Amino acid sequence: MNTLPNPLGGERRFYAWRGWQVAYVVRGHGEPLVFLHSIHAAAWSAEWRHTVPALAEHATCYALDLLGFGASDRPAISYTADLYLELVRDFLRDVVAAPAVLVGSSLGGTYAIEVAATHPELVRAVCAIGPAGVSRLVRNGGVAGDMVQGLLRTPVIGEALFQALVSRASIRFFLKDIYADPIAPEALDLFWQSANQPNARYAPAAFVGMRLNVDIRRSLPAVAQPLLLVWGTAAAQTPFREASAVRALVPKAEFVPIRAGDLPHDEHPRLFNPVLQHFLGALPVAAAA
Repeated sequence: MNTLPNPLGGERRFYAWRGWQVAYVVRGHGEPLVFLHSIHAAAWSAEWRHTVPALAEHATCYALDLLGFGASDRPAISYTADLYLELVRDFLRDVVAAPAVLVGSSLGGTYAIEVAATHPELVRAVCAIGPAGVSRLVRNGGVAGDMVQGLLRTPVIGEALFQALVSRASIRFFLKDIYADPIAPEALDLFWQSANQPNARYAPAAFVGMRLNVDIRRSLPAVAQPLLLVWGTAAAQTPFREASAVRALVPKAEFVPIRAGDLPHDEHPRLFNPVLQHFLGALPVAAAA
């Protein structure tokens, strides 16, 4: 049984998907917002803990833990980008059951864009925070990626390597890289708890092996829905200088830089939340079901 806390408030529920339990938190009332977290060794929906409570005053917020992360099951399967795209698509159809605004960070933002382009009937609008898939995290890892992923999946060596990767010291070092300002002790503790759940290494192994990448250079211009791009000016994983390549593909998209690292919504919610709220308030009225 997963013992992770629920820092978002609301109610944690589980979506039975292909024989596994996928965790999500639902909070609030109104038009649906679906939050997709970034992907790294310690990733999970806790990164939205400052945004969901604020947006839940006017919307129904769904914060998903992707399979292999957070409070979701972590089976020893072959994780791929297609698996996650199918999960998001099915979650929108089966659980949300209405066109939703997708809010995603890093690869979560990449997945939001891809789903919006390929299944527009499920997506009302997109807010993508520092999305990858244009200038980086585009290609599959190939043979070298298979080797790295296989090493991390091994029962002895892989587990030892992963435990070193998700020690408190290692996570603190990683967070110092992706946050522009000093890390809150709460953030370190929440990420450490998620990274140290049983079977936590399998999904991150696929990320390190470059199996979770998606090329959205064709999908991005095909997004017909309103699109908000938010970028941390001190981002390290998807640097701010790369925002120009994304914007060139969608010149009509709204673009807002925030003085923050890769997770501006977590680092500076007082700056990010009003931006998202303004974007939502300017959307056309949703059609009646």
